[in-house]
Amino acid sequence: MYSIEQTDKQLLGTSAAIRYHLHFENAHRHVVRVVMEVDVARNGALVLGLPVWIPGSYKIRDYISTLGSFSLTNQNGKSLSWQWLSKNRLEVEAEEGMLRVEYMYYAYEKDSTIRSSHVTRNHAFLNLVTCCLYVEGREQEVHHLWFHHNRSLWKNVSTSLSPVKEDFTPDEPLVLGALNYDIVVDSPIEIGNHFVNSFEHQGSVVEVAIAHRGNFNPEWLEERIKTIVETEARIFGGLPFDRYVFIIHLFPGMRGGGLEHARSSVNAMDSWGDTAKLHRLLSLLVHEFLHVWNVKRIRPRELGPFDYNRENYTRMLWLVEGATSYYDDHLTYRCGFYTRADYLRILSKDHLSPFFRQPGRNEATIKDNSFQAWVKLYLPHEDSLNRNVSYYLHGGLVFLCLDLWIIAESKGTKRLDDGFRALWAIYKQRPEMGITEEEFIEAVEKATGVAIRKNLLTWLNGKGDDLPFDELFSRVGLQWKEAAPTEMLKIGEDIPTMPTLPKLFTGLTLKTDAGRLVVAQVEDYSPAFEAGIGADDEIIFVNSSRCTSADEFDVLLAKRGENKFSELVIASDTGLVTLPLTPKKMLDFALTVREDASEEEKALLECWLQR
Repeated sequence: MYSIEQTDKQLLGTSAAIRYHLHFENAHRHVVRVVMEVDVARNGALVLGLPVWIPGSYKIRDYISTLGSFSLTNQNGKSLSWQWLSKNRLEVEAEEGMLRVEYMYYAYEKDSTIRSSHVTRNHAFLNLVTCCLYVEGREQEVHHLWFHHNRSLWKNVSTSLSPVKEDFTPDEPLVLGALNYDIVVDSPIEIGNHFVNSFEHQGSVVEVAIAHRGNFNPEWLEERIKTIVETEARIFGGLPFDRYVFIIHLFPGMRGGGLEHARSSVNAMDSWGDTAKLHRLLSLLVHEFLHVWNVKRIRPRELGPFDYNRENYTRMLWLVEGATSYYDDHLTYRCGFYTRADYLRILSKDHLSPFFRQPGRNEATIKDNSFQAWVKLYLPHEDSLNRNVSYYLHGGLVFLCLDLWIIAESKGTKRLDDGFRALWAIYKQRPEMGITEEEFIEAVEKATGVAIRKNLLTWLNGKGDDLPFDELFSRVGLQWKEAAPTEMLKIGEDIPTMPTLPKLFTGLTLKTDAGRLVVAQVEDYSPAFEAGIGADDEIIFVNSSRCTSADEFDVLLAKRGENKFSELVIASDTGLVTLPLTPKKMLDFALTVREDASEEEKALLECWLQR
């Protein structure tokens, strides 16, 4: 029976035949010493393994590469015979009694992410999938983890793992447990002196753990998290856990991202500086918390139980990430963190415009991009934008269309929320089993009374241009059209600023590399494509002027104007070449409310934007 459900009460007073002892005496070297103890009933071969990927992130990562210095002995210290079966699995001739496996784990990626571990003298962040071996055939047993660290130096431990007793003395190891191995690797841990606080909502405890540096107010963020929890719980009629932990890393220059877990999430971002960054942080928290329902519980049938030794393919990431990507900004608006104008602007800028700018939207179906996530999404290259589009972006727009379709067809009496409540009811009836595409369609149609099959299958099996944005926007009084020019800014009362040069479209994405201006990407069929410019070309001169930055490049082109020929001198692997580039007008589109919208259309718009 596959299950990721656990309450703290279930672990109190338990014992475990599989135990991990984690020692941090070499934290300053980023090394964790792990001692795994396995009670063995009889002599015979045992197979131990380490996952090659982390659920929620569809890429083979081979975490075994950071483990070494293996020692396998019996309870008396006698060395046992063992051998590698594959890159991540080993077999040991175990003896009745206890098997002791000791190894060293290097827990430090310089470009640390929410999918890795990061241990320093100041704190430890552990994804246990990276360092806790499993025993084949015994994954459903209770597992205990013993944390051997100086609790006077690292005062706080934040995790969804459950204590095995009510209280621990300051000088004894902290012992936490999980009902099975799936829950072990679904329970990241932050240990250190980070901000910790908690609140209750409808009888459930929500913990907020924020590791941060700089001028940031964690209490302010905690208040926003309360709103997120209340808003999302309202959709599903309550919370599906006894306790949940928001682990948040906020450091200057940190690469953003999040990863969902059944009773926790990890969220990372360079968060402060301007309103746009705060909006992105809040949207990220909304996104990862919604995964409590959508993917951890409402999930494609292929995503649980997991095979940790290989890719786990599904064609339904349009559901688990697409729906969540639609809801992240939509619910951020419903939380009150966006104004209505903010939401329409962000939907235009961060969802619709990037989608229309990617030629790859018409190269593959969202199902294919989902199935190939293992080699596409996490392994992008310079030409990726021309060959595929993220199922996050594409899927989010599929669900935008689905929500608008349901609202319009039901005349505002139903919305996408109703479909997800029906899916949640299915999970509660059979939590061990995921759903199929057919079951998704049937549940949403039954809950809303709206036929979605024909449209949804067209959108899922078709390409990007099969999404009927204009039709659906029109039905709720919206329009997607070229944005009006912005008014000229003024200095003082009535002094206009200097005229600004127009932004032109070339199809180029540029980057600077050691003072060189280099082409990162070229859109198919764009002016740069037609000019013969390729990725990794270095731009030397534009119209006989030396050019070393993207801003300078834009200015030199804009001085000539749209549809005006410019001469580029480019260094490539074969030497210098001169190429002609004729940029076009940069079209800027916006989603706006139609002035001539009917009363019925306005009512449907209000339904969609109801908080």
